Amino acid sequence: MNILFICESDWFQSVVYDIHILAEGLSLLGHQVYAIDHEWARSGRLRFKTAEIKNAARVFPRARVHLVRPGFINFRGLGLLSTAFTHYLEIRKTIRNKNIDAIMLYSALTNGLQSVYLAKKFNIPIVFRNIDILHNLMPTPRLRTATRFLEKKVYSRVDAVLALTPKYAEYVKMMGANESKVKLLLFPIDTELFRPGVDYSEVRQKWGFSEKDQVIVFVGTLFEFSGLGDFIREFPQVIREIPEAKLLIVGDGPLRPGLERIIAELGLEGRIITTGFQPFQTLPQYINLAAICINPFPVTDTTRDLFSAKIIQYLACGRAIICTSLPGITTLLPAESCGVVYADGIADMAREVVSLLRSAERREQLGQAGLDYVRRAHSYDKIIRQLEAILEEVIKEKQSLASPKQAQR
Repeated sequence: MNILFICESDWFQSVVYDIHILAEGLSLLGHQVYAIDHEWARSGRLRFKTAEIKNAARVFPRARVHLVRPGFINFRGLGLLSTAFTHYLEIRKTIRNKNIDAIMLYSALTNGLQSVYLAKKFNIPIVFRNIDILHNLMPTPRLRTATRFLEKKVYSRVDAVLALTPKYAEYVKMMGANESKVKLLLFPIDTELFRPGVDYSEVRQKWGFSEKDQVIVFVGTLFEFSGLGDFIREFPQVIREIPEAKLLIVGDGPLRPGLERIIAELGLEGRIITTGFQPFQTLPQYINLAAICINPFPVTDTTRDLFSAKIIQYLACGRAIICTSLPGITTLLPAESCGVVYADGIADMAREVVSLLRSAERREQLGQAGLDYVRRAHSYDKIIRQLEAILEEVIKEKQSLASPKQAQR
């Protein structure tokens, strides 16, 4: 198959996520995979020239994704408008020149309707991959309103929607997706990369941890809604109970300067360490360093249905996890049988951290339960084979409905 992935994030500047794993995984199965992204960080205001990278790979070194990066006017007020035009042209060109069999769409605002229109024009199936509630990610009310409107238009017009979690499946149906076209496709993870027993001595030495330290690890982008500020304020309570406890925050984002101010105000330098962005391939070392991994997102309208890939990464490394009770996570991982302990708020999370640090046996039991679950449900080879079968099915359905003229495209 010739498959085109379309997104509105920067392929290289964004964190490694679902789109990279699926696109690169399909290429390893022998399919020709193309991707169109948005190079937001491109310098210069007038950059209409399209850039191409023939062998883009971030997860699997042997992967071969042909990346197309349309130009745009990088100037306030014109960025989105010019992007809508240039992306339309490049999507059309790629469909024609590369004989695309199916489209995997990850965006609504930037190039969603263009993709849906062109898929219909060329009579090829288009599948939306839903990994978030997109309008909640927008920074302004105007963009949130526009994105919500476009989500409804896109979800109701695609040939299938592949939801990351049961909560996302409910969401896309509520937003207009045909119930019969909504399928669940879980987050894929490379269990050969993310696994227990990874040597973490290098990162332990790099950040000054001793063998006696009980390290609590958070991995991810540092968003305002992460809950880390509140957890840091509770951390002195943890230290009083467990003097060997230390917190390692792996990642970067807009919240980092504020977190570092809180750490300094509380005099917790040396007890809490922020690493900034770290290479994807090193994340299993950081996670294996942990006695416990955490996800302290508070339950709000913004976070309620979120699902974070870090949870699966933690579980794949056999770590015990403490997470706030986000419905987006609890509906997929309902109990400790999946390796997750749920906390009712940050204060409760701090108490659970203390309890788990005192019980190596319970941590081991949770870690094994999570590891068994991930290997059973989330291994990337299984998920990619599922995606391959879904794409073959929608292609076959589209071809069976095509007129003789369309079939000769």
